[in-house]
This record gives sequence, structure tokens and C-alpha cells, in this order.
Amino acid sequence: MSWARPVAALTLLGCLGLTSCTQAPPSAPPPTPSTPSSPTSPTAVTSASASASAPATESEIPEPTTTNTLPPPPAPTSPAPSTAGSLTERSLPVPAGWRKATLKGSDEEGFEGNGTWVHARDPRYAAHDVITIGCAAVTRDDYTDPVAALEGNYAKGASTPGVGLVLDFGEPAAAGAFFDLYRQQVRACRNADGPLRTKVLTEDGGLIDQRTYSDSTWTEVAKQTGATVTLIILSDPGHRITRAAAERILGQIG
Repeated sequence: MSWARPVAALTLLGCLGLTSCTQAPPSAPPPTPSTPSSPTSPTAVTSASASASAPATESEIPEPTTTNTLPPPPAPTSPAPSTAGSLTERSLPVPAGWRKATLKGSDEEGFEGNGTWVHARDPRYAAHDVITIGCAAVTRDDYTDPVAALEGNYAKGASTPGVGLVLDFGEPAAAGAFFDLYRQQVRACRNADGPLRTKVLTEDGGLIDQRTYSDSTWTEVAKQTGATVTLIILSDPGHRITRAAAERILGQIG
């Protein structure tokens, strides 16, 4: 599962983050997978062409203009690397009660598995997937692309998935600006009259929020540490992950 699923079409992400919302309108989250439209569920992705041709409604967010867009991501042709720049599996914590999940990947998920639970991603698409949640207009002109991105997959029980993503911006200022913008995007969905609603539990020391899509619920934990931004989004039916448990995950992010 790619972060783009949770937060995409949903983006996403989104999500934490949940196909790839890297295309222009999808996140506009899966997060995903560039211009945002409206948030979508972690399992659906709205095509750019469909969004462009559909008539506008009062509830839709005006499509922002940008000179810095991304083309649809290319299909994977070989196993993704298990490291990205200085990022390794040690860069992503494993939440208590969850296990590392090794996935085969697919064209739809945007990567080919490498036999491990982590895989490198094109940092441009990874950042776009999570930032374009869909409740507020944002484009790549609004932030600096990270220099590396590493994504990991979690599982709990037989069918409960989770995704972790760490973005390396190379310098703290760029990471901080992205994280501030990301939190604004999450807050913009708190009163959203649409397929995605968020509830921010805390922004003390990072970000913990609960997400409700039309077909699923998730809990996300995110934090900036120096030049990196780490986001973990976990499937959470009924939002049973307590704030205390989420804060413990936040504490695991170095």
C-alpha cells in the first residue's frame, strides 16, 4: 500500500498516506498522489481529466494555477531501492502492536517490491501526495521539494494496514516550512463538508489527527525533526487508537 492511497484520492496523506494521488487533481488527497481538488477516499483516485471536465460547484475548491506541475508518475520498471539518500529503515519507527509488512507492489501503487518493508520514492511525488489533501488549495510552488523519500508499510492482524513516510529536505528551514503548510492543510479539513473530515487531537510536539473518509477511518502521527518530516498513518476502524497511544508513536520519531 502506498501513502497515496490513504491520503488521496485522498489526497491524498493521503495519508500518515491509503493509487497515486500524484496526479494533478487527486489530492485535491492519498493523498496522494497537481493541483488539489477535493479530498477523496484512500481507495479511490480521481483522474485529472475527469476533474477538469466536470462542471464546477460551489463546494469545489478553485483549481490553483501553477507553473510547477508534475506529469503522471511513470510505471515502475524494477524493484525500488530500500534506501533513499541517507534514509534507511531505521529512519521509520514501527508503532507498538504493529509489524513490518513486505509488499510486492504494483503499477497502481507506484512501486515494485524489493523484498523488504521499505522502498524509496521519487521525493517530488511523495511530498505532493501528502500535502494535497484537498480541503485547501496548494501547489508545488508553495513548498520546496524534499531531496529524498522513504516509505514503509505496516500491518496489524490480517487486514489492518498502515504506511510510514519520511521526507528529507536537506535543511531544517525547508522541512519546517513544509510541515507548517502540511498542518494547515490538515486543519482545513476539520469542518469539511465532504468525503474527508479531520479532527486534530494535538499539535504539541508534532501532529496527531484522526481522519474520517466515506469508507474508512485513520489515525495519523507526524513530526518534523531537523531536516526531516516523518508521517505515519494507520488504519483505525472506529478510531480506537487512543491519544496516549498516538503520543507514544510520536515519541518514537527521532
